[in-house]
Amino acid sequence: MSISPYELFLVLVIGHCISLIFAIQFIPKKYTGANRVMQYLLIIYSVFLFERVIISELETDFYYTYRYLTNVLYLLLGPFTYTYIRRLLFYKNGNYTLKYVHYLPAALYFIYCLFHIYNYNFIKDISSYAFRFLFFNDLVFFVSISGYLIKSCALLNFYDKNEKQELSFNQPIIKFIKVMLICLSVYMVFWFLGILERFVIDLWIDIALIYDISCLILGIQIYVVGFYSLKHPEIFKIQFPSYREDEPKKRIRLDENEISKIQSLVDTFFEENKGYRRPELSLSILANEIDTTTNKLSWVLNNSYKKSFYELVNGYRVKDFIERITQNEHKEFTLISIAFDVGFNSRSTFYKVFKEMTEFTPTEYIKNIENGFKDKNITMN
Repeated sequence: MSISPYELFLVLVIGHCISLIFAIQFIPKKYTGANRVMQYLLIIYSVFLFERVIISELETDFYYTYRYLTNVLYLLLGPFTYTYIRRLLFYKNGNYTLKYVHYLPAALYFIYCLFHIYNYNFIKDISSYAFRFLFFNDLVFFVSISGYLIKSCALLNFYDKNEKQELSFNQPIIKFIKVMLICLSVYMVFWFLGILERFVIDLWIDIALIYDISCLILGIQIYVVGFYSLKHPEIFKIQFPSYREDEPKKRIRLDENEISKIQSLVDTFFEENKGYRRPELSLSILANEIDTTTNKLSWVLNNSYKKSFYELVNGYRVKDFIERITQNEHKEFTLISIAFDVGFNSRSTFYKVFKEMTEFTPTEYIKNIENGFKDKNITMN
């Protein structure tokens, strides 16, 4: 039996996938709930790819009798993807589980598979059965995965909007989740093309080519998962305990004395104690330091300071950085070392924040100072 370069690639991806399943066990011990779901997803991907590699060797009655059993996994792909993202990103969702109703389609489909196996000798001779059943399969799977993909994108969008209320830095692993969802979206586009080609209109595209491209996309996704899971095992979750669309937001009511007290404690923390220099600083850490709740603190930042936590903290960091530049510290130390000293925890966050707040890169800002230009002032109030 000869093996094509494409099949060899899939075999390598399957091997990588299996190694990841075991490697995830040794990722430092946080977020085990999310990592466990990722292992389930990797198992599903492995089965899909393995089936694609050996498909040409399975043209037998035995294969056609039992082939639909593995299709149950398609109805688990969407719920597992959503659960993984939910567990990974949210503070109290580390063991989040969807309600059983989300897995009911997979259970019903499995029961039907047993019916199919039991009656295969009868139904295999019904010419219209295979066509209708395959069309029903592909359509149901497409709708199911696409629905959870939309829910997952909405979940990530919610996190993205609220992250700046909780954290003072950007997280590289968020890019991984976006790439993961983009890969799955492209996969579903090719799935839709496959449905059109097989059951609706002739697109002049070889259906085998569509499936091959889909598998390549899964392979790319697996390598992305491996890279980020092992390189960035840590992720700071935001404190929104229950992403629930049906849960009304509680209104915070603070009197003037309490607002003034929180403001005074915040100012002391940043201006006297230089608390912004702590690279891991988050809203929950600050709330604990000044003995208040994250809800009250967030309300004061948004309504009194008119800034998100991210904007306030990084404003102090940029101001401190500029003060050091004006004292010519950049002639003795590198810009990144100064940035880390004032509290930034990554080069990318530093450059992004600095450009947002000054409209210049750090290097451009220094050149302007050295050339005697007066650049945009950084104001904290």
